[in-house]
Amino acid sequence: MPRATVTQETKRVDLRSCEGGFVELRTLTFHEMNIRQEMAARVYQEQKTPKRGEKRPKDEVIRGYFEIMNVAVTEYEFRNCIIDHNLEDENGDQIDFTHPMQKWRLDPKIGEEIAKAIDDLNQLEEEDEEGEDPLVAPLSSPSLVGVDTLRDSTDET
Repeated sequence: MPRATVTQETKRVDLRSCEGGFVELRTLTFHEMNIRQEMAARVYQEQKTPKRGEKRPKDEVIRGYFEIMNVAVTEYEFRNCIIDHNLEDENGDQIDFTHPMQKWRLDPKIGEEIAKAIDDLNQLEEEDEEGEDPLVAPLSSPSLVGVDTLRDSTDET
């Protein structure tokens, strides 16, 4: 039977932005990826319901909120993906990625490089042998046939 679990092997990434620096990373599990996605963005909608017998005002405003959780997601990824590293703070102490991000005092270039390495490691490889993304329909796809025809016929009026 084919194996369906995440490998426990890690990948060492030598950092270009920090001479001599490295991080050793592991892949997130499917469960951890779902937690990450849930943390990444949350959408809220607020709407007043009229009291019994009241009519809903025509000019009622429905509010929507979209919350982006970049810091929480980055902390989660660093905490769960970085297995080992040799990065130190200004006092010579190893940076503890289990603490909140503001305590890291991490150089932005180094942080971005680590974040990109984590992202690359956890990306689903969706391209087939020809380099095409199988989830994107080609222009000659039957599902798209007629779209241009419909648009052309409506433009001629």
